[in-house]
Amino acid sequence: MKKPVSLIVGALFVLIGMVSCSSGEKKVAQLHGEEDIVGLTVATTAGSCYDLDLSQRDDIHLLLFNRDADLLNSLLTGQSDVIINDETIFNSEIRRDFGVKIAFKGDQEFPTALMFRKDAEGEQLALAMNTVQNSLLEDGTMQTLQDFWLTDAYLDNRTERHIPVATEGKALRVVCITNMAPISFMIGDEWYGFEVDLLRALSSYLHRPLEISLYDASGMIAIRNGMADVLIGGMFVTPERQEEFVFANPYHNFHPAYYVLDQEARADATTNYWERFKTSLHKNLIEESRWKYITSGLLETLKITILAILLGSVLGVGLCAMTRSRRNWVRKTAGFYNWFMAGIPILVLLLILFYVVFARSGLHPATVAIIAFALDFAAGAGDIYNTSLNAVPHGQTEAGLALGFTRIQTFFHIVFPQALKNGLPLYQSLCISLLKGTSIVGYIAIQDLTRAGDMIRSRTFDPFIPLLVVTVLYFLLAWLIAVLLKWAMPRNQHVL
Repeated sequence: MKKPVSLIVGALFVLIGMVSCSSGEKKVAQLHGEEDIVGLTVATTAGSCYDLDLSQRDDIHLLLFNRDADLLNSLLTGQSDVIINDETIFNSEIRRDFGVKIAFKGDQEFPTALMFRKDAEGEQLALAMNTVQNSLLEDGTMQTLQDFWLTDAYLDNRTERHIPVATEGKALRVVCITNMAPISFMIGDEWYGFEVDLLRALSSYLHRPLEISLYDASGMIAIRNGMADVLIGGMFVTPERQEEFVFANPYHNFHPAYYVLDQEARADATTNYWERFKTSLHKNLIEESRWKYITSGLLETLKITILAILLGSVLGVGLCAMTRSRRNWVRKTAGFYNWFMAGIPILVLLLILFYVVFARSGLHPATVAIIAFALDFAAGAGDIYNTSLNAVPHGQTEAGLALGFTRIQTFFHIVFPQALKNGLPLYQSLCISLLKGTSIVGYIAIQDLTRAGDMIRSRTFDPFIPLLVVTVLYFLLAWLIAVLLKWAMPRNQHVL
């Protein structure tokens, strides 16, 4: 059995290698400064300070990516000739494993600091952070943190913590917008990194325990809306951000690094594709017990999917009843609801409910997601119920009544089984669409199956295994939904 599997895996890596090799044919001159990137395809992260600077240049072809892992992959697959990112993002271990190197570092300096809400409480927290940082500077702890986290020294002990943290009191709610070593990153359920150690010092000073949640860039909205107190993730201090938020004193000045392929390192890499696959499998799933991200994400996806289907199905019954009501205003209300839900993307609905409607309610993000998907599901389910009932000839009801059945008995024994058979294929498709739609819940800090894959990619910078595992699991879940609904189909139907 191993030989066919190894052949398939080998073929996949050959294809990837062919793409990568084709990029190697594209000769990139030795880069020594920013003037050398003229005419090249340059990639960086969207919305970053590098993006703002590079987008002003018309002598390069600029590509933008949302994640550091996708940015690195663009270089490996030949989409870009050079990528620009923070000097600490791709450490020596990553550069060695993927065959990239730093061609040069830019002269610009980007002061980086912890960010707070622009109100009285936020300003007090920023002042407290300044006091803590001054204390760390005076006793030499800040230098110790910089020497450990901002060099490759942390690679020998990624889970080291230098500062104790408070365990009781009002939680200090922290939003992290990136799972990025060595600044702030997760191993299992625990947080580590330079900024996390700074937060631990603030926690000890304020006697407030830390409560850290992983968001994407929308975490800035959470800070502004009062849903969190602090935002971390390597935030550069810019005039635009200073207009909206309060920053503590910068803890470091970062420089841009220009990364290119290291052809010598890539030439020395092993060509044993099966060994490379096993190494990749170990790094993405076994190392640091990263498989736990997948299992917890799978359970979160299942929870949201099942509860949203159940709640949405019940709401759909109400909408169907409203649609079939004899009162005109009730039918119009149901029609407006269906029209509105059909016209608004589920992602927009999710963000509105989380950041606006339930912003200060204290509801768990998963609860908000269940409500959003149930509301969307109800519109489709109500239409399916109504269409399925209309497909059953009215004569079936009349025949049942003529035989002495009550209206309720006629409905559940004669009409409903036929309607169920008519609507089940559409209902099955609706359930599977909801399952796949839950892949967006990561926008509101839910660690679902898709976000689990992203979290692994952000640590390993390897897209293949995480995406493969997530794809297979979604396929199996969709198949399982189809099987369960088919099993629920009534075997005997009374047709009169």
